[in-house]
Amino acid sequence: MQFALALCGRPELLFLDEPTVGMDIEARQKLWAAIRQLIAEGCSVLLTTHYLEEAEALADRVCVMAHGRMIHEGTVDELRARVAMKRIRCLSALPLEVVRGWPEVSEVRRDEERLYIATADAELVVRRLLDADHHLRELEVHRAGLAEAFTELTRDADEASDNDQREAA
Repeated sequence: MQFALALCGRPELLFLDEPTVGMDIEARQKLWAAIRQLIAEGCSVLLTTHYLEEAEALADRVCVMAHGRMIHEGTVDELRARVAMKRIRCLSALPLEVVRGWPEVSEVRRDEERLYIATADAELVVRRLLDADHHLRELEVHRAGLAEAFTELTRDADEASDNDQREAA
């Protein structure tokens, strides 16, 4: 209802504060489509959200804030690029101990046949997987999502803030 009222005056700039809180998936997708249509018609939209998939789906530019201060801004891809970690999923019979011993692997876990690997050097790990397991199947490599980038960027900001406080004391 408030969204519809906001559109009555055909605004050039629209501020939306957590617009999808409490919405089901279908209502959220319809609102996202309406926001995309507004943008296509030339309306600028400033969106505040804690739902990072929403920012990833809608935003041309993202501003990450921590402790009331802007710590990073850029496109979704630029923020993702700040996080080197990649996620690899595959079906493999390789023992966890073998994969865990590879120096490029930060984290590895198994769920039945499926391996989940975190690494900063996905290309090298994929080559090792292919060499070590000739029956490897369903190999997928995913770069960091906005949620992972946000977590890492805000963790860095928290550490810097803690260091500043220690130096001031």
